[in-house]
Amino acid sequence: MIDPSICKERILSEDYFDFIISDIRTPFFSSIPLDNVCAQQAGNKYRCVYLPRIQVEPITLERFGYNSIPKCYTPTSMETMNQAGILPLQTYPTLQLTGKGVLIGFLDSGIDYQNSIFRNLDGTTRIAGIWDQTIQNDTPPENFSYGSEYTREMIDKALLMEDPLELVPSIDIDGHGTFTASLAAGSGNPSEAFLGAAPDSTIAVVKLKQAKQYLRNYYFIPEDAVCYQENDILLGLHYLDQLAKRLGLPLVYCLSVGTNAGGHVGSLPLPQLLNDYGASANRIPVIGTGNESDKRHHYYDEIPNDTTSQTVEIRVGENVPGFTMELWTSIPNILSISLTSPSGENTTRIPIRANASTTFNFLFEQTRVSIDYRLLVEKENSELIFFRFDNPSPGIWKVNVEPIRIIDGRYHIWLPVTEFINGEVFFLDSNPYYTITNPGNADCPITVSYYDGNTNAMVLASGRGFSRNEQIVPSITAPGINVKGALPNGRYAVRSGASISAAITSGATALLLEWSIYHLGYPSVDACQMKSLLILGAIRTPNVEFPNQEWGYGKLNLYNTFEIIRQI
Repeated sequence: MIDPSICKERILSEDYFDFIISDIRTPFFSSIPLDNVCAQQAGNKYRCVYLPRIQVEPITLERFGYNSIPKCYTPTSMETMNQAGILPLQTYPTLQLTGKGVLIGFLDSGIDYQNSIFRNLDGTTRIAGIWDQTIQNDTPPENFSYGSEYTREMIDKALLMEDPLELVPSIDIDGHGTFTASLAAGSGNPSEAFLGAAPDSTIAVVKLKQAKQYLRNYYFIPEDAVCYQENDILLGLHYLDQLAKRLGLPLVYCLSVGTNAGGHVGSLPLPQLLNDYGASANRIPVIGTGNESDKRHHYYDEIPNDTTSQTVEIRVGENVPGFTMELWTSIPNILSISLTSPSGENTTRIPIRANASTTFNFLFEQTRVSIDYRLLVEKENSELIFFRFDNPSPGIWKVNVEPIRIIDGRYHIWLPVTEFINGEVFFLDSNPYYTITNPGNADCPITVSYYDGNTNAMVLASGRGFSRNEQIVPSITAPGINVKGALPNGRYAVRSGASISAAITSGATALLLEWSIYHLGYPSVDACQMKSLLILGAIRTPNVEFPNQEWGYGKLNLYNTFEIIRQI
């Protein structure tokens, strides 16, 4: 057993690289005695391990597998309660649902715990716990090796002090976490005409730390981008689960982060873990669809036969330092590729070698392109071709997709989310569908797109379904344009984005949980049951086929859910 202080140093050090492992391992991990490394349980079958840089460089999919390398996630943001049918249930005399007895957990940029909308009428806090992964001076949560936990008792004591930050120094710098929490769980502020969806719910917060520099370098993520590591998110989910168990409360996870990485079938560790929680009792994940539909970062086509090749064109602007890209197809399709640079320099067709890496140096462009083939992707029946373009020259890059074996010929290519691209990179012939960011492609969670509540129009940027294996996502849609919420230091603002609809739906789900457990007397429910109730009451526009890729099964209307149930 490694000393906790040593483990903490390794978790935070750039000299140690982070990995996510499960019971399915590559030969590299199987050869390491994991009893002698720093490891943390992340819930169910996942563990996060931290290995010396000198032992693991360079990072390749061939050595570590695809799922073991943490993906990077970014926040998905940037008259509503009436539009969602929430306000009538807060005030209905025989119901008065306010989220009482339900814990809502947020994994984000933190929370302004001093704000009155996160307090009870007597001034005490409604926050049961904050795990601030960015502060290392105080005590971590039990069974965790880094960050600092601030309990309800500590927060209440701090609120009585002249300077609360002396005792509880956790703050929300950019305001995204505070804004999201205010919409889902904020209590009323009459002077701002503001009220959150579940104003009497209990709140729990994980303030996520920023990703290590080596991962930013690996994915070419800009220095100023907000970027959270997948393993830190997994551990945050585990913390919230353990806190809910100690409190004896049902838990709604509010997830407002996303990435374009992965095969968009819910097979990454984060959506897999969310599926596990969603299938268990009283753990309900709610996820936004992201804002990628109009960003031209997705390409889709079908190769009709074994003799037809296709060309995919990518526009790269000036001064782009690098970017990654992922091509996915379902086995038994097998595809190969070659590349053509803007100057016309070609590679030959890259031969298929299972789980092998190839690097090309383009002489005239001074560009280095690394390509990993994966025919055995963990937890998928898929082929992955993973690209890293280092110092790409500006112009039109061509990916020549060549069939080796064709069944249905369908393939997809995703570029990173907008926040993770430094400069202009997009497909000339893009496709707006299959653009729900991960983890929104998981099966069990409630996945929510967003629309303009003032015009009832779908928003062009809202991530659209379905998943790559044609599972129906999003589940429903909710308001997400020009919505008012709280920011740190008592400020209020109007914002838009996928995180808005996720927050509103998280609050609505808390009301539904309160009703199911405390009014009907059901001791436990799962995410599929909650999803079904929300789908049941969703408002569906006449003459529109449902479910569809933009609206799912319709617009969130919690009041209508109760109306439908009453009539059955």
